Amino acid sequence: MHTARLPLALGALLLGLAAVLNLDLASRALNRPYDVLHVPAGPVARIAALGHRTTLSDLYWLSTVQYIGEPRAQERGWDRLHPLVDLVTDLDPRHGYAYQTAGIVLSAAGRFDESDRILEKGIAVGPPLWTFPYYLAFNAWFYRGDYAAGARWAELAARTPGASPNISHLAVSLASKSGTPEQAIELLLVLRSTVQDEASAARLDEQMKLAILERDAQALERAVAEYARRTDRPIADLRQLVEAGLVPSLPPDPFGGRYVWDPEAGEVRSSANGFRFRVRDRPHAPSFQYRNPLTEPAPASPGSGQATVKERQP
Repeated sequence: MHTARLPLALGALLLGLAAVLNLDLASRALNRPYDVLHVPAGPVARIAALGHRTTLSDLYWLSTVQYIGEPRAQERGWDRLHPLVDLVTDLDPRHGYAYQTAGIVLSAAGRFDESDRILEKGIAVGPPLWTFPYYLAFNAWFYRGDYAAGARWAELAARTPGASPNISHLAVSLASKSGTPEQAIELLLVLRSTVQDEASAARLDEQMKLAILERDAQALERAVAEYARRTDRPIADLRQLVEAGLVPSLPPDPFGGRYVWDPEAGEVRSSANGFRFRVRDRPHAPSFQYRNPLTEPAPASPGSGQATVKERQP
């Protein structure tokens, strides 16, 4: 009798262990950020679509939307975003919003080469949207300090039907190497008016904060130079600018910190974000990490970004 019960007991034990293991695996899967394990090559996917490329493109776009909208995207990383959108637009080259969304999100994540590649692909084979070269101009000028490339892209954007009339002024300013943070803010405001999803809007808003930071820092640095000229001594604290009547008040830091004077670097910094614009001869990555303002709290120290709608362009 005991011998007959032994296999039943062992079976019950194994079933219990399997249940525990399945629960553990399910818990781990649920607790991981949403990711895409494999993205097929475009030519393979086009053959597998069996004439239904647009339908397959829509399915991969839904995966892309989930991938972008994952609240823990920064923890996961953005390695699959460019391959996903590259596939979506291989299957449906007229999917204009895919190019624009990926270009904005990749740029905000600091992946500028990938942002440039997908936007340039949009110019080559996608619908004729002025926002593609416009955002390429922003990448080149604001992040890389490459005025010449920024001017070329801005000029192309200005010649594209439907473009804002102000873009030609930006092209001229960049060509003369006089691009300003105020123009970056204006550029971002124009781009902000073209997006229709929360993910792109949030990332443009975060980049707007960088432009505001740079505008404020440059204005404060001019006041610091005037303070040194008047007093013949270096400044120790930015509050001295207010005391001297050079500024009415210190502007609020868009990242929630405060503006401070860095005597070693000789420049104004944010206590919450270490980004400052640099003009370089070669491309460079900015010294900031993108923080999603919808899901992540503002950082406390220096250092340092959900798509829901698809719009197919005719």
